[in-house]
Amino acid sequence: MKLDPNHPRPTLQRPGWKSLEGPWNFSLNEADDPKKVRFDRTIRVPFPPESPGSGVGEPWVQVAWYRKVLRIKPRPGLRLFLRFGAVDYRAEVFLNGARVLEHEGGHTPFGLELTSFLGRPLEVLVRAEDDPSDPEKPRGKQALGEPEGIFYPRTTGIWQPVWLEWIPESHIASLRLRPDLEALGFHLEVQAVGEGDAVEVALFPGVRGEVPFGEKPWLEARFPLAGGLARGFLGLPLKGEAGAFLWRPENPVLFPLRLRLLGGRRVLDEVYSYGGLREVSARQGVFFLNREPYFPKLALDQGLWPEGHLAPPGLEALRQDILLAKALGFNGVRKHQKLEDPRYLHLADRFGLLVFAEMPSFFRFSPRAARRYLAELVAALERDHNHPSVVAWVLFNESWGLWPWGPEARSFLQGVFFLARSFDPTRLLVDNDGFEHGSFWDLYTVHDYAPPEVLARRYRQKAFPLAPMGRPLSWEALPEGVRPFLSEFGGVRLKGSTPGWGYREVEGEEAFLQEVLRYLEVACESLLSGFCYTQLYDTFQEENGLLDFWRRPKVPPERVRAFLEGCEARRVLWE
Repeated sequence: MKLDPNHPRPTLQRPGWKSLEGPWNFSLNEADDPKKVRFDRTIRVPFPPESPGSGVGEPWVQVAWYRKVLRIKPRPGLRLFLRFGAVDYRAEVFLNGARVLEHEGGHTPFGLELTSFLGRPLEVLVRAEDDPSDPEKPRGKQALGEPEGIFYPRTTGIWQPVWLEWIPESHIASLRLRPDLEALGFHLEVQAVGEGDAVEVALFPGVRGEVPFGEKPWLEARFPLAGGLARGFLGLPLKGEAGAFLWRPENPVLFPLRLRLLGGRRVLDEVYSYGGLREVSARQGVFFLNREPYFPKLALDQGLWPEGHLAPPGLEALRQDILLAKALGFNGVRKHQKLEDPRYLHLADRFGLLVFAEMPSFFRFSPRAARRYLAELVAALERDHNHPSVVAWVLFNESWGLWPWGPEARSFLQGVFFLARSFDPTRLLVDNDGFEHGSFWDLYTVHDYAPPEVLARRYRQKAFPLAPMGRPLSWEALPEGVRPFLSEFGGVRLKGSTPGWGYREVEGEEAFLQEVLRYLEVACESLLSGFCYTQLYDTFQEENGLLDFWRRPKVPPERVRAFLEGCEARRVLWE
């Protein structure tokens, strides 16, 4: 058994899926009626039309039309679904001229069935509408106007994988895993559709990184279906020290799973997944991994590329970003203002990288903005639930969309925290990263772009400042003994010939390296529970990365890695 790392839905795979990436007919036309659209261009999906990789390169897109003609024969007993990873922002799908689906939300997946249209040519049209000036939708760091400062070129339309999937009439629809360190196993919940009386689950021996999965199951269990739902527990037959089987960045053990939907002795459906046995918690702002204090050393990662903006050039680009972060000595990333491609999360699971996932912000609070945000948040929590690398969710960033504060926004912040906790109690939550924390949070995150010597004065003592950048860190009095998590700092730019910017600027490669190490030294030697350095690589005009936008190192990665590997010895220990 071997999982496909390029599968667009890594935690629920079926073999035989077909990618629809590549050339599609394309039009920039604001019409509502497909009969009024002339497809006079070609676009390379899934690159957005604003990006060079698309072959279009239009900077200001409001409505984009896509066209693909499929010629597919029916398969007896199977249904065919068309899947979209993400289309920004509002998508309408037409089949042979008839409007059959509408989806709102630019970062979450959706799909539709094509079975009844097979046996003859099928014209698939997608109308993607993305108002460039709308501040009431989750848009992250896409500029409302011209790209400048910390806001970048926009992404419209299809920007994550599009694929076809054959599914049996009776099939497994979803899998939800919850690791249990106390019992050393996984609680599982399987939702099935159609016939079937049981789900058989086979668990294979744990693997790490590129090691191929074994062919013989380690254990097999059968769980009865009731009302289309099967629940149960898979206890691992561990021999020796249990710690060797726990997932962490230094030991990213994954347990492959095969699930079969059974109807009597018949196998009605078969899917593949995996799980990682790990637990995260927090006490007084301190991060615990597998019930032991752990020091997250993160880099800010904005998930942008010159060729595709939010869309990666391919699987290898995702792999490269993870391996570069680890080569620099970081054990995690904060995916800033973007819901990342699930294939990235799968690679983070495999190679061992903590991921702080983050909801893209809207920029004007209203009931409409709140409804849109909640819909995408719930879909994101569901999509990424089974990835062990995702250890925390950042719900808001620097009060974006919540400012100026009023009672509605304060109530919304608190309500979102409890909603997220109810959907996923297995991960840590950051309510409002950087400033103006509410009453409830797991990690007390701080943004502070002061010079290293100022950071040293502020965070090497217990009485750290409560408004280091002129904004209150919290609306409430802090409990005694809370350790802050410095989730944005640094931002050093290597002075060059381009008109980019950074929070600080130095000249010469060695001076750049030494300034970066000064920041990291302060983060290691302060009373912090973790840190996130700004940033892993340059993003358009923001040139404060350790790598440039094309992922070429500005510093010798081995020197940064050696420094960070010594971080534990210099760190001020928990009392």
